[in-house]
Amino acid sequence: MPNVCELLVRLLGEIGVQQVFGVPGDSINALTEAIRTQDKVRFVHVNHEESGAFAAVGQAKLTGRLGVCAGTSGPGAIHLLNALYDAKCDRAPVLAITGQISTSMMGSDYQQEVDLHALFKDVTVYNQVVTSPEHFPYVAVQAIQAAIEKRGVAHLNIPLDIATRTVSEADRWHVRVPELRVEPESGRDVAHAAKLINEAEKPVILAGIGCRGAECKVFKLAETIGAPIVHALRGKELFPESHPLSIGGIGNLGVKPALHAMDHADLLLMIGTNFPYVEFLPQHVKTVQIDLDPGAIGKRLPVDAGIAGDAGAVIDALLPRLNQKAGRGFLHDAQKHMETWRREMAKDAQKPSRPVHPGRLAYEVGQAAPSDAIFVCDTGLVTGWTARYLQIKAGQRFTVSGILATMAYSMGAAIGAKMAYPGRPVVALTGDGGFSMLMTDFSTAVKYKLPMLIVVFNNQTLGMIEMEQEGKGMPAYETHLHNPNFAAFAELCGGDGVRINDTADLPSAIERGLKSPVPFVLDVMIDPGVMFIPPRITLAQATHVAQAKIKEALG
Repeated sequence: MPNVCELLVRLLGEIGVQQVFGVPGDSINALTEAIRTQDKVRFVHVNHEESGAFAAVGQAKLTGRLGVCAGTSGPGAIHLLNALYDAKCDRAPVLAITGQISTSMMGSDYQQEVDLHALFKDVTVYNQVVTSPEHFPYVAVQAIQAAIEKRGVAHLNIPLDIATRTVSEADRWHVRVPELRVEPESGRDVAHAAKLINEAEKPVILAGIGCRGAECKVFKLAETIGAPIVHALRGKELFPESHPLSIGGIGNLGVKPALHAMDHADLLLMIGTNFPYVEFLPQHVKTVQIDLDPGAIGKRLPVDAGIAGDAGAVIDALLPRLNQKAGRGFLHDAQKHMETWRREMAKDAQKPSRPVHPGRLAYEVGQAAPSDAIFVCDTGLVTGWTARYLQIKAGQRFTVSGILATMAYSMGAAIGAKMAYPGRPVVALTGDGGFSMLMTDFSTAVKYKLPMLIVVFNNQTLGMIEMEQEGKGMPAYETHLHNPNFAAFAELCGGDGVRINDTADLPSAIERGLKSPVPFVLDVMIDPGVMFIPPRITLAQATHVAQAKIKEALG
């Protein structure tokens, strides 16, 4: 008969889990031993549990399947939490397995004793301490199914003395996750939404990652009603700016064509998005919202029609009720604005400079990357340059820390992405601040022979924080970074890399990185003086920046 951890590993293998990311340790030794003695699931030893959890989260976001990470009792488990909150915020299915001291010592202030059930309560959709081998099968199956069905974090805390105990009748237990296709909640809601859409003369669609699998249907809907498509950040991969109906992203990292369309629309159709920055959304127009989660309806704006259901199923129900829009003036106007923006962006990105213009760097990487590339973006000003200048092509993938917007996401997520898709190129775009936080796991990519390109936007400062300080009239303070040579670091780890500071060197360096047989760091010195300008600037913001610059000049 299998023990608790052996049954857990079997259950994970049966649903297609291939890796568990973590750091080995005393309280999870039974788990790593169970993994060692079979051949479906592999334990991937990262240098920091947070990187391992990011690897699991990155896999979950890209594949839609369960990502799994593990941590020992106490500190190892605590290290998982930042990445698990990213999974919670972006609704990625992840199972966190943590060890625990023996049940006989609980409550005695034993070494590394932490109340992990209480600690993980807020981040999870399912959270359980295993109390016995008889208890385990029930909670293991529920944890895995809850993470997948509720698209969130499940946590199993397994005490040391229970982990190795045998489970009777283990063969009875299997995970059963049904194919979910949620139909619209009622025909009345669909009819009302269709009426509002038919009456609109200037509809605009705001689409997010919740449209995955229904992209073609969203494009068909947009074509039918003559609506431009604006995407939330994580929806960038689904609605690339190269498509004639797509007019870019919204928010501080967005572009002017999208903002212009929002400002002039008479109906907002939100599909599969939890976009939080309501100041960029039209406030006094009719609003229709479609989301799989009923709790998301009306969370950001009052809605005139809300439909809880799968995006594709709802659109299938809507299309027969919609009129083919004859007037295309609003759509054509939005497309003209986008064409102008594309020309301006391309022109801006072609300017030679030393150090390198950050927008040029993102643009060149996008132009050089193969059609099946997976982009992993970190948090900071690099997110802004990537959101605007990286032109996603059809077939490429893109992932980022969305709602949580945590730094250090890219290194771990790139490892997870490469292991999930070993045949596809993986390109991580990161700031020097984000990379330096968890760059030690570059050696993990080397260890497991995972060729990938890490592009470091190196301006030797926390650029986003500096921008935020100056936007409030404060001089930049304690944002400077004391960086090593990241390319030299890559070589010391057994990988490869190059540092450049001239635009002329970009094409050959990017090509070398993409073709490298080992993990490669492209350390690019970017111009710290290039300001990232939001699509809309208030007089107060401009005044504050001027005040901050004067204070900086005066010391």
